[in-house]
Amino acid sequence: MKVTTSRFGTIDVSEDEIVYFEEGLLGFGEYHRYVILNASEKNTPFRWLQCLDEGNLAFVIIEPLNFMFEYDLDVSDADQEFVGLTKSEDAIIYTIVSIPSNPQNMTANLQGPLLINAINRKGRQIISSNPRHSIKTKILEQMQIRARKIQELNKSLNPKEKGE
Repeated sequence: MKVTTSRFGTIDVSEDEIVYFEEGLLGFGEYHRYVILNASEKNTPFRWLQCLDEGNLAFVIIEPLNFMFEYDLDVSDADQEFVGLTKSEDAIIYTIVSIPSNPQNMTANLQGPLLINAINRKGRQIISSNPRHSIKTKILEQMQIRARKIQELNKSLNPKEKGE
């Protein structure tokens, strides 16, 4: 199927690439069909969630573990059942990114992540009850924390780097 978008021009989307959000996304309940597109830059953790029902609607998304060291998300049985998840490894989690005029201050919505079943391509925007999940988590700040923790972990696994 060919879809005309404002950001990517006309794109060709196959049926097996479509992610279906039966309830839509918060604030955009009337739009249900989306496709996940790679960003134009290579080696970036960011993707685009392009709406197929409205070519002007697209969201920048990112998998939380691409910028955070850990993301403790409890997915309810009802949410798993809604998207047809039977195995946790079939779940893909994205967060929607907000990019203000100064991109250094971009944030991710950890409180309203997107849950997608990789097998049947059914999705749902869920609500996290974890009080540590903010709707405006600073991505670059979290990337720095993640990098430090990985460095510390590597040092503890490789004592020669400590000078021992």
